[in-house]
Amino acid sequence: MEERNRIIGETVVEMLEAGDLAQAIVTVEGLHSADAAEVLFSLDIDEEVKVLVGMEPRPAARALLEMEEDHQVEVASKLRTGELRELLERMPVDEAVDLLGDIPREQRLTLLRLFGREEAGEFAELLSYSDDSAGGLMTTDYVSVSPGATAEEVIDQLREVDPEAETIYYVYVVDDDGMLEGVLSLRELITSPPGRRVGEMVSSGTVKVRPGDDQEIVAEVIAKYDLLAVPVTDDDGSLLGIVTVDDVLEVIGDEAQEDIMRFAGATSREEELGVGLWANIGRRLPWFALAALIEILIAAGILKLYSPVLEKYVVLIFFIPLLVTMGGNISIQSSTIMGHWLTSGAPLSKGTLRTISGEVVWGVLVGAFTGVVIAGLSMLLDLGPSVGLVVGLSLALTVLAACLVGCALPLALKALHRDPAGVSGPLLGTVMDVVSLAIYLGIGRLLI
Repeated sequence: MEERNRIIGETVVEMLEAGDLAQAIVTVEGLHSADAAEVLFSLDIDEEVKVLVGMEPRPAARALLEMEEDHQVEVASKLRTGELRELLERMPVDEAVDLLGDIPREQRLTLLRLFGREEAGEFAELLSYSDDSAGGLMTTDYVSVSPGATAEEVIDQLREVDPEAETIYYVYVVDDDGMLEGVLSLRELITSPPGRRVGEMVSSGTVKVRPGDDQEIVAEVIAKYDLLAVPVTDDDGSLLGIVTVDDVLEVIGDEAQEDIMRFAGATSREEELGVGLWANIGRRLPWFALAALIEILIAAGILKLYSPVLEKYVVLIFFIPLLVTMGGNISIQSSTIMGHWLTSGAPLSKGTLRTISGEVVWGVLVGAFTGVVIAGLSMLLDLGPSVGLVVGLSLALTVLAACLVGCALPLALKALHRDPAGVSGPLLGTVMDVVSLAIYLGIGRLLI
């Protein structure tokens, strides 16, 4: 598909160079919105805006939605206020609000003045919520009906909804005061007798979230209950909006990327831009300072304590890099597995013990295997059976310890109500350097 779009992009460029803007517009307009966005991105920004403005508003709005966020804002800044307003009107409310929140404040205020009081008020209310909350994710495009409506009346109402609307999988039963009474799926409506009141069909215990709930909580709720959308209500139970599954899928991807970066002791590009260079340095530097302090005070202390052993058996020095590397790598693997499991929202239960025991068993098997291999190689190199025994046994215990430490630290953070992803790679690796040295040189002193 990328090759196809590249060829189309080159063709569109040739059309524009020949002065045939109309044909270029028709060509891009006939593509799927994702492909249209890709082809438009390949153009010069000014030419891109010309083609986008010349397209019909609906396909132009869909193409703008498919663009990367940074580029979307760049294109929006090149559009006239009236042109951008026309595209925003054809976007889902939540997507329009996201774009409004990203553009410069002056442009946003000018745009809001072009909308009616009701629409502007709706946008302003949605903009007031944090981007990473249920309120920031929700849309007000949903179908609500009164409890007294019949199944047949509701189905007739759904026929009048825009055929491209994303949010008609559920119907929300709301009383005269705006209170959510329940939710009905299309399947329930279709299979119900035409004259049955929807108020009789809803059941209590509707799954819902609050506008201030973190986006991860929303994602967990939708995944746990296998929903296509979840209603957002205030403390009194009034329906404010809904969060759809497509928005949650984006959240899951973003959160996964964020957790991976944090496990590595790094931050995402968005975080760096959001907090600034000095704030980002202030957040990351303590981890590395603590790691350096541990290496200097503890690891160096261990080496000094066992220096007589190393002076007498210099050959042991050559295996130190192997021990610390294996310990660091395996501890980070175990920490990542455990941290991912914990951040998935699964409660601490027997599954936690199974996960830990599985890692420990894996550590025992790998440690035993690698220990035997290294011990055998040491003897083949004529380093002596005692050296081979020390290295092999130390490696086996280091691998086991790495699995235990990698599992224990995320669990400790979870128990302290902290994010398990806070176990950064540099700190965990440093801890395992100390543990590996203590095991290796301790066994060396006992057996040699």
